[in-house]
Amino acid sequence: MPEKSTFHEYLSQQSRKIVNLPDSTPSPSSFTADNLNSFILEKIEPDTAYNQRCKAVVNRLCHFMQNNFPNKLRPSEVVKSGSLGKGTAVKGKSDVDLVVFLAKLTTISELREKLNDIFDRMKLYLNKYAGCKVIGTTPYAVQVSVNCHGHIHSVDILPSIDIIRKKTCDDIYAEMETRSEREKKYYSSAFAPLQVDFVSQVPTKVKNLIRLIKYWKKTEFEERTDGKRLPSSYILELIVIGQWGKVGKPENFDICKGLYHVFRAIADYRSLRHAWTENYKYNNFVGDQWYVVDPANPFNNVMEACDLWDHVAEKANEFLQSPLIKGLPSFDGWV
Repeated sequence: MPEKSTFHEYLSQQSRKIVNLPDSTPSPSSFTADNLNSFILEKIEPDTAYNQRCKAVVNRLCHFMQNNFPNKLRPSEVVKSGSLGKGTAVKGKSDVDLVVFLAKLTTISELREKLNDIFDRMKLYLNKYAGCKVIGTTPYAVQVSVNCHGHIHSVDILPSIDIIRKKTCDDIYAEMETRSEREKKYYSSAFAPLQVDFVSQVPTKVKNLIRLIKYWKKTEFEERTDGKRLPSSYILELIVIGQWGKVGKPENFDICKGLYHVFRAIADYRSLRHAWTENYKYNNFVGDQWYVVDPANPFNNVMEACDLWDHVAEKANEFLQSPLIKGLPSFDGWV
C-alpha cells in the first residue's frame, strides 16, 4: 500500500470488502411500503440468535488476542467497532473492526514508529489461531476473516493507544493541532469508543434505516470501483443520523419517508452540513462547501473519504423514482 494512504482512505476501503449476500438479492427500490417492514424483519435486521452467534465468534478472537499475544502486544482492552459493534449490521454481512489498545505503548508517536513491527508480530500470532485466516494489512490494520456459521466476517484489527482514558478530549485535540495532517491520521482509531457510543445510542428504527441504506449500497454498486472510493458504512451512518437529527430525532417515524429524505440528502450531497458538539465545540470545516464531521474527531470531514459522490448521487436520484417512493401519499416530514 502506498505510504500516502490515509486512515480515512482505509475506512472507505471497507466498502470494497466481499459482500456475502445471495445472488438473488433484491434491490430496495423494488419494494413497496406494504412489504418493506416485513423485508426488514426477515432479511435486514439481525435477530437475537444471529447476534449471539456473531458475538461469540468475535469474542473468541478477542479472548485469543488478550491471552495469547506476547507481553509487548498484550491488549489492555479490545474495542468492538464496525457495524457489529455499533449495532447497525445487516444480517449475513457484519464487518468488524477490533481496536486493540496496547498496554505497553503510551503515545501515538510511539505507535506510529513501531506499527510495521506490530503488524508483523500480530500476523505471526494470528496465524496460530485456527478460527481465522490472515488476509493482509492496510496502512492501519491487520485484516483477517473468520467463519461464522455459514458466512464470513471481514475483521480489521487496528492497534492503537487508549488515549481517551488518559487525557481529556480537549487535550487530545489540542495535541493534534500541533501535528501534521499525516500524523493526525494515527489518532483516528483511538476514537473508536466515542464513535461506537455515538452511533449505538440511536433508536432501533434509525438503525434499521441505516441498514437499508447500507443494503442499498451493497445491491446498487459494483464491488470493483477501479480505485475509486464509495462512501464507507460510517459515512452513511452519520448522514442518516444527521438528517434524523435535523427533524427533531423522532423515535417513531415512517421509515419510507425517512428513506425519501435521506436519499434526497445524498442526491443533493453538496448541501450536506453536519457537525456535532458532544466532544468538541468548534467546526474546522465551517468554511467548506459541504461537510459531515466525525463526532469524535474534529479534524475528519468524512465526506472526503469518498470520491464517487456524483455517481452515488445519480443512484440516489434513481431510487427517488422507485415505486416505494412514488407510492408515498406525502413527502412532508418523517411521520
